[in-house]
Amino acid sequence: NAVPETVPEAVPEKPDHEISREQVEPEATQIFPVINEEAPSDSDQNEIKQKKRNAGPMAAVFAAAAVLFIFALIFFISGTGKTADKAYDTRSVAVPVDDTGEEPEVFAEEEQVGPIKITEAPEIDEAAYTGDGSVQTFIGEPFYNGVIKNEDDAADAIYSVMERIGGDDSTELGSVTVYPTEDGITYYSFQQVAGDVSVYGATVKLITDKDGRATGLISSLVPGISAPSMNDWAIDETQAEAVVRAYYKGTGLKIVPGATEPTMLPMEDGSENLYYAWVVYTNNIYEDVDTAYIAHYVDESGDFLYSMPVSKPGSKEALSGGTAAFAFDGMESGEWSGTVKTLKGESMQITVPTMKDPETGSEILGDTERKILCADYVDFYYNDTITPCSFSDGSWTDEAVITYSNFIEIYDFFATTGWEGADGEGTPSLILMGAVDGNGQPEENACYSGKMQGFQVFEFDTANPFGEAVDVMGHEYTHCFTSTAMTTNLYMNDYGAINEGMSDIMGNLAAMMTDETDEHFVIGEKVEELIKRSMKDPNSEKQPAFVWDRYYLPNAEESNDLNDNGGVHTNSSLLNIISYKLNKAGMAPEDEFYYWMNVSFAMTPRTDFGQLIEIMPWVMNNLGYTQYMDALKKAIDETGLADRSLPDTPKEGCGIIKVTFPDEEVLRDYYVDAYFIAVNEEGEYATYPEAGTNRIASTLLSGEYIMTINIIDPETGEETVAVHYGDGW
Repeated sequence: NAVPETVPEAVPEKPDHEISREQVEPEATQIFPVINEEAPSDSDQNEIKQKKRNAGPMAAVFAAAAVLFIFALIFFISGTGKTADKAYDTRSVAVPVDDTGEEPEVFAEEEQVGPIKITEAPEIDEAAYTGDGSVQTFIGEPFYNGVIKNEDDAADAIYSVMERIGGDDSTELGSVTVYPTEDGITYYSFQQVAGDVSVYGATVKLITDKDGRATGLISSLVPGISAPSMNDWAIDETQAEAVVRAYYKGTGLKIVPGATEPTMLPMEDGSENLYYAWVVYTNNIYEDVDTAYIAHYVDESGDFLYSMPVSKPGSKEALSGGTAAFAFDGMESGEWSGTVKTLKGESMQITVPTMKDPETGSEILGDTERKILCADYVDFYYNDTITPCSFSDGSWTDEAVITYSNFIEIYDFFATTGWEGADGEGTPSLILMGAVDGNGQPEENACYSGKMQGFQVFEFDTANPFGEAVDVMGHEYTHCFTSTAMTTNLYMNDYGAINEGMSDIMGNLAAMMTDETDEHFVIGEKVEELIKRSMKDPNSEKQPAFVWDRYYLPNAEESNDLNDNGGVHTNSSLLNIISYKLNKAGMAPEDEFYYWMNVSFAMTPRTDFGQLIEIMPWVMNNLGYTQYMDALKKAIDETGLADRSLPDTPKEGCGIIKVTFPDEEVLRDYYVDAYFIAVNEEGEYATYPEAGTNRIASTLLSGEYIMTINIIDPETGEETVAVHYGDGW
C-alpha cells in the first residue's frame, strides 16, 4: 500500500528545481569489505597501553555492563508556575506540592547521595572536543568584493577573511566540492587539512549568487593547528588496529582493512589545540545504532580514546575500488509486472525494472539504468558475497519487490532536482533485503549504511513493512544526501538531531508528492507498531515541540547508544515542527523540499541548532521565498532554540524537576542517565546531565514520580544500586 497499483501515466507534481553536481578533487569515500580479524595474543595485549577514553559518544559501551547507581525520589509536580530556588535534602524528604496552582518546587541535590564505591577510577587523557567554539557564520553582510568564477576564486575569498571565520595563518584548505543550482546559486565546500591529514569535521562553505558574488560563508575551521610529524608517532596503523581489537576482544568486531587513517582532533578543554589520532574503522557491533560502521580513535601514543558511529570510513581516494561497476556488466534490461501482497495481505499491482543474465537466464531485482541492485543481507555481511534477489532462488519476495519499487520512486523524485543517485554522484545503490541482528532475528529497522564495495548501501528488515513506507524510504535516502552535502555527519547531540530532522522533513515531503496514501507530516504511519513520529504533534510520539518541553533532551557530555547519542531521534522534532508550520503558512511541498536541500548545502558537519537558526532565514531570503520569512521566524522563535537555558516557568499543566548531581568526578568518569517514572500511571521520561553542567532536569506532567539515576562504568561492569522512596535510602 506504499506504491501505486501501476506506474502512473501522469507523474505527480515534483520539484522543478534542478541541482547539478561537479566534483573537483573529490574526497575519498571508498569502503573495503569487512573481514574477520583474529584477536591479538595475550602477549600482544600486554604490550598495548590501555586507558579509558574520556570523551566521545560510544566508547566501550560493549566493554562493560551497566553499573547502576539508582537514587529514586518521589516528586509531586503541579501545574505551571515560576520555579523556586529552595533546595531540599532529597535523601530523606519528599516534598508534596498540591494541585492548586502553587509553584512547583525545584529540587537540587547538593550533597553526596549515599556511598558510591569507586575502585581505581581511570586516569583522564586527551579527549576530542566536539563543541561549537570554532563554528562561525558570515552571512547577511558583504565580506568580499571580487567575482567568484571557480574554486580558486572561492579559495581566495575564504583566505581573505580567514581570521574572521575561525582560521589563521596556518589554516590550509584541501579538497573542494562544488554544487551549482539552476537558480545560479553555487555552494563551494572546502575540507580543512594539515599536510596530508584531514582535520575532523572542519569544513568551510562559501556561497555565491548567479553573478558570482559571495553571499554567505559558514565555517567550522579549527585555527592554530600544530602537531608533530607522523614520523614521531609511537605507533603505526597496524598497532592502532591492535589497540582496538584488544579493547573490544570477544565482541565480534571486524576491522575494515585498508581504511585506517590519521586525522586531527580538537581538544575537549575548549582550547584551540589539536592532537593527532589514528581512526580505525570497524563493523557496527551496537544493536541500537543505525550506521554500518564505528570509528575508533587511538592517539599517537597508543591510548584508546573513544568511538562513534559513522556512515562510511574516510579512506583516501587512492584506495577506492570495489565490485559495484561489475555487478551490471553484461546484464540485459527487463521488466516485471505482477500482483504482490503487503505484509497485511493487501494486493497491489507493481511494475519494476529487472536485470537478466543472458548466460543463465536468471531474472534479478535490479536496474541497469539507475544502477540499483537488490541483494541478500546475510550473505553480504556474513559471507562477504553479493547474492542478488533472484526469481529463481526464492529470494524475490513480495516485500522485496515493494521495497525495491519504493526505492525507485524516491530515486526518481530526487533525480527531478538534478540529484543523480543517493549521493548525487551516480554511485550504484545496493538494497540489502532481510536485515537481521546478531542472533539471526529480524532487525526491526531500516537504515542507510554508508558506502561499501563501491555501492551506497541501504538495509531493510523485510520481515516488517519498512519498505512499504515511502516516507521511511525517503528518510533513509536523505541520510545519504546529507552525508554528501555536508561532507560528513557528526552523529551526536545537535548535529545528529539536525541530521535526523532533515531526513524526516525531506522524507515526508517526498512522500507527500509521490505517495497518494501518505499521511502528511507523520513519519512511519505504515509501520507505526515499530516507529512513528508526528511532525505536527511531537508530544503524541514522545518528542518535544520546543526547548525544555516534555521529552526534550539536552546535549550530552557523553553521547552513546544508551542516551541515543544525545537524543538525536528525540530532538529532531524541533526541526520537524518548523517544516510543518511552513506548510501551514502556504509553502508548497516542492518549494519547501528545494529550500531544505539548500539548507543542507549550506551546513557544515559542526552546524548546531544555534548556527542553523541563522542559516535558515538567510537561505529563505537567498532563494527569494520572502513571503514565508515571517512564518519561518515565528516558527523558530516558538521552538525556543535561540535561548536553551532552563526556563523559570514550565508549560501549562507541567512542572520542572531539577537536581544537582553531587559528585563531579563520577559525572566525568562514568556514563550517567536518569529516569522519571510515574507512580500512579504509566509513563516514563528519560534524560541525563546537561553537557558542561552537573544538572539533571526534566519537564513533566503534573503527578507523582520516582527518579532513578544510573551510573554506568564503561570499564569494570561494577554495579551499585541505591533506591529512595521518600523515607531514606
